[in-house]
Amino acid sequence: MHSPIRTSPARLVISSLSALALAVSLSGCLSGGGGSSSDSGSPADNPLRVSTQQGDYTGISESGMRVFRGIRYGQAERFASPSFPAAHDGVIELDESFGSACPQIGSNFGEASVNEDCLFLNVYAPEEPGDYPVMVWIHGGAFIYGSGGASYEPERLVEQGVVVVTLNYRLGALGFLPLAALGDPNFGLQDQQLALQWVQDNIAEFGGDPDNVTLFGESAGGHSVMSQLASPAAAGLFHKAIVQSGSYNGDQLPLPIGQALFGNPTVAATTCAGSADNEALVSCLRSLSVEELLDAQAGSALPSTGTPTLPLSINDALASGEFNQVPVIMGSNLNEGSLFTLLALAEDPTAFASAEAYRDAVADLLSEDPSLNASDIANHYLGRFAGDPAITVTAYSAIGTDWRFNCPNSAQWDLLRDQVPTWGYWFTDEDAPLLPGLPPVIEMGATHTAEIQFVLASEETLRARGATEEQLQLAEHMARYWTNFARYGDDPAIGPNGTDGAAEAVEWPRLAASDQIIELDSPRPGVVAKASFDDTHNCSYWRDQLNPR
Repeated sequence: MHSPIRTSPARLVISSLSALALAVSLSGCLSGGGGSSSDSGSPADNPLRVSTQQGDYTGISESGMRVFRGIRYGQAERFASPSFPAAHDGVIELDESFGSACPQIGSNFGEASVNEDCLFLNVYAPEEPGDYPVMVWIHGGAFIYGSGGASYEPERLVEQGVVVVTLNYRLGALGFLPLAALGDPNFGLQDQQLALQWVQDNIAEFGGDPDNVTLFGESAGGHSVMSQLASPAAAGLFHKAIVQSGSYNGDQLPLPIGQALFGNPTVAATTCAGSADNEALVSCLRSLSVEELLDAQAGSALPSTGTPTLPLSINDALASGEFNQVPVIMGSNLNEGSLFTLLALAEDPTAFASAEAYRDAVADLLSEDPSLNASDIANHYLGRFAGDPAITVTAYSAIGTDWRFNCPNSAQWDLLRDQVPTWGYWFTDEDAPLLPGLPPVIEMGATHTAEIQFVLASEETLRARGATEEQLQLAEHMARYWTNFARYGDDPAIGPNGTDGAAEAVEWPRLAASDQIIELDSPRPGVVAKASFDDTHNCSYWRDQLNPR
């Protein structure tokens, strides 16, 4: 398989942003952790009281859930692997506030933070005691933005009888700076693994089953899920995986290439440039202010391969069979690329004003892979959409959808389907509510991030965004599919369908057995051939472009 080399750090913001619009609505409750320490009685007297290996907490009751926000799961020195915090005395009383987001530049994608004490997670559990499946959410944001905080509303899932955990992990240069001097620089992935170990050690206290953990995430979060599938260090920490729009850049970055393209330029933009040796360099980087590191880092990040955390890339691990073989749901959206077209227009309103400007934009988009003939591809897509009144916008969006997300998604389906139970989805609701912060200057359709709200937004939030009754029905179907998979996904005969059929929707066929996927559209999902997905997204064309004979 061809391995593209990324050459434009700034463009990574366009290529892998996730949870973009959801991050706009971060609450701002980014304190150092919720609550205070006191004595709140014994757990037997208070169902909101839990005892963890790090100490006792008291949560709150909210929206029919027991909620525990701002639990510190880890601590870490800069550019070092994380560890569990020391146990605390007394009882920490948690409240509505979340722990601090990890350091990031203030933007439309998330609120600014310079607090490196940020390894917090949040637990949402049913009110009734039980032994519930656990779903652990990894947020997206190009590996430089976002948190596991207020953007995500898990009550729709908790209502179905699962425990949901959301978490923060280190971002940007602090989480993924590709420098050999740092040893294994995938600190953000290590944070995720520590949080998963915390779940193994403690989630039974919240009514969760540590032997039934589903890891799920979108875009950079979905890429993280795939990275944990490929990571030997994550073995046994989760038992099922859901990947939402996370199939991009599956070849990732070998550490030496990442250092040349991103690590060295980041260092060069700091006062640590010219350090005498690796020891001096690391010491200098640890002495910098958070602000200087954030100013110097690239416009996005990717995990580095050839490291202890990630010996093989995602694609190499899947192709070799050397990955954590658990059942998988994987899918993407019909119009993934429209979000990034919108971002390109925000940067330059004339980006697609003429055929020449369009061709320049396509060349810039595809420049990370010098083997591609950008001019031929630009012309090919103009031909595909001949007669479209917004042809340059439509063609550019389709290239971003097909090349970046959906054809890699199809290729990973093919790598997974005969090795592990695999179910594919295609989110196609082109009238999905617009997320906060997205001006409707172009047709967005079923864009990148649009499906998140159908799983991790409350009915109240969906209605406020203009969701129809049919779309609320789709959200209910998706919540049932996701939670059925968390409960039954280790049985290939059941998977996301449940023991009583497909939650009043259609039966979702396993990919290897049927060559079919589920189309998630309102008011009711339907089954379609994988070939229909491939044809719509021009995947045979992209196979020829990426693997020329």
